Amino acid sequence: MDQEVDQLGESIDRVLQVVRRLADENASLRDELAASRSVNEQLQQRIAEARARVESALARLPLPAQGSQ
Repeated sequence: MDQEVDQLGESIDRVLQVVRRLADENASLRDELAASRSVNEQLQQRIAEARARVESALARLPLPAQGSQ
């Protein structure tokens, strides 16, 4: 009986170690995800700014003459 209790205790300890490791890994992954989302938002903003600059530059270009081809 004592051996079974000891084995059960060891099994519980192993499970707790795995749970703690997974919780730490989960927290780390959440941090990485938050950082990636922040970088993504910054890149999306830069793309929007670049698009606006290109559209502004295109709007300033003269239109081609209709009769000359």
